Amino acid sequence: APASRGADLAIAGVSHAFDLEGRPLPVLDDIDLNVRAGEFVALLGPSGCGKSTLLRLVAGLEPPTQGRIAAAGELITAPDPSRVVVFQDPTLYPWRTVWRNVALGLEARGLLATQKGRVDDALRTVGLAGFERAFPRQLSGGMAQRAALARALVNDPSVLI
Repeated sequence: APASRGADLAIAGVSHAFDLEGRPLPVLDDIDLNVRAGEFVALLGPSGCGKSTLLRLVAGLEPPTQGRIAAAGELITAPDPSRVVVFQDPTLYPWRTVWRNVALGLEARGLLATQKGRVDDALRTVGLAGFERAFPRQLSGGMAQRAALARALVNDPSVLI
């Protein structure tokens, strides 16, 4: 499969609040941001300022309280394989080898039998060729994070979060 060229991301008037014992706890207030396909963006700020919340909204893991978020012109209303999240913690399955962890998305979508080579390509891309049969407990922290990145990249997402 050809590499994704990315997707434009449009965040317009996004606000979000959490319900805290029946009262709204505002976290984001009227956020506007446009990211063009292929751009890299880093969100910086102190703990609790809403960085992770905004990323969860972009991933479609929950809807914003107000506003719109669209990727490639399509409104984001739910998670989708075109938007993949690599979490701070690698979240690898300890009972699966590195290769099987990276293959998970293709396997879940029924594509593994025809696209096994993509797993090897992703492992080479992140510098983990030779560690296919290792288990997460046998990896350093950085290697585990690269395995999680390979698991995302193998799905050729248009938005990598």
